[in-house]
Amino acid sequence: MYTRCRNCGTTSKDASLIYIGKKKGTDVYLCEVCLARKSQTEKTVKEKAGISWNELVTPENFNEYIGQESIKKELNTMMAATKKHGIPVQHCLFSGSFGLGKTTLAKIFADKVGKWDIVTAVNIKDEKDFPMKPVVIVDEIHTIRDEEWLLGLMDRGNQTILGATTTAGSLSGPLRSRFVSLVLSPYNEEELARMVMGAANNLDYKCPEYVAMEVAKRGKTVARIALFLFKRVYDRIILNEKEVTPEMLDGWFDEMKIDGNGLDNADRAYISCLTDKPTGLQNLSAMTGLDRITIEETIEPYLLVRGFVRRTPRGRILGDKKSLGVWA
Repeated sequence: MYTRCRNCGTTSKDASLIYIGKKKGTDVYLCEVCLARKSQTEKTVKEKAGISWNELVTPENFNEYIGQESIKKELNTMMAATKKHGIPVQHCLFSGSFGLGKTTLAKIFADKVGKWDIVTAVNIKDEKDFPMKPVVIVDEIHTIRDEEWLLGLMDRGNQTILGATTTAGSLSGPLRSRFVSLVLSPYNEEELARMVMGAANNLDYKCPEYVAMEVAKRGKTVARIALFLFKRVYDRIILNEKEVTPEMLDGWFDEMKIDGNGLDNADRAYISCLTDKPTGLQNLSAMTGLDRITIEETIEPYLLVRGFVRRTPRGRILGDKKSLGVWA
């Protein structure tokens, strides 16, 4: 009677199997391929111990940063010109939806400009709280409490201010006009898949292309969502210790309650409240149990882009049937 590899099912007739111990009283064998994969996984776990997921997937330079090509080109132009004429780099405002990499891009640029520090605007009361570094990244700059002192500081030109915000429109005209405005765009599936492949490479995991693409399809055009979703997939890959198959991947997404469009339970709950007649935001908030900010900044952007939902002066309505697909 032949023994079998616990992972892939290869028998001792077809390949050499290595005994690795007992599990629940049963002898366990692995083929050489699965044993090598297991050893590599254990090595990677030891090497990555103590390193956060964000550290593993965050790009460190423009070459690693995928997408936003026009913005990277503009930033490189500004830097090259500064080296020639010596005039300090202009203040820059990085804006766009959550999870697109605004602060990450600002940090990469700051590394090129000089010594820098980062603060969250809501924690800054006045100039006394402001760092003295040549470059300061002000995250969530739309939450700044009193901007008069900041306007004066920016005009003096002793420091370069890099602001990051999801709501550039909420900044006052005088503050916004002092920045070079850089608006980040949503990512396409190819870009998200490249990000997933890059994250997998940092984990020493040879990610099949179809895994990266299936994650990217569900990434809702947002880098953070795609990379966090890949983390959930990678968790299951590690636990299974097997080569992931398309069928296995579909099963995992079903477990996570994430469909082929990337919609989760919160998205479906929102959509289920809509009809052909407009529904106001306040009513949607009451029906779903979600606050207005979550609906407007987290739930709606992707649904609007994909046509699942439409905004009208009187409220939200369902999108066209072609976009809705299974929701039609």
